[in-house]
Amino acid sequence: MYNYLVHGYHPGSCFTSVLANDFAGAIAGSHPSNTIEAFKALVRWMLVTVPYTAYGSYSAVNNWCVLKSVQRRAILEELELIYTEEQEIWLVLKEEPTTEPHLY
Repeated sequence: MYNYLVHGYHPGSCFTSVLANDFAGAIAGSHPSNTIEAFKALVRWMLVTVPYTAYGSYSAVNNWCVLKSVQRRAILEELELIYTEEQEIWLVLKEEPTTEPHLY
């Protein structure tokens, strides 16, 4: 999901189906070890974390993937899901971790 949100990489058939609200497709394309509880946890995380423009339909998923990097970054920065470039530079200069604040 990190690579999907930050870099616009296609998340694969199962996660694409989850993001598109197609749970029949998600279950059909899921690894056998995935559980309903895991899907529920993923959806709870999505509802709290993922920008509303990045999920809801296959069209929304495709549109998110084709956004330019600066467009995705601006949305994620505005929602404080990733650090701004300035924040990241300060963290590096202070030798602090630069793990994204809310994507994990």
